Amino acid sequence: MAKNQKSYTPEFKQQIVDLYNSGQYSYPQLEREYGVNRSVMSNWVKQLSPIKTAEGGNGHPQGV
Repeated sequence: MAKNQKSYTPEFKQQIVDLYNSGQYSYPQLEREYGVNRSVMSNWVKQLSPIKTAEGGNGHPQGV
């Protein structure tokens, strides 16, 4: 049995991720406005957000 799943473009996914990462929108706001399930958006944020590194770090563990 095939589920009736919606398909979203990569551009749309990135737009949602960017809106969420801007700090101006929460998952509930985006869910209401765009009709996308919160868990789906959460997965997109995990997959599409840039990796954050500690500022000022040199990439080596402390003491090395």
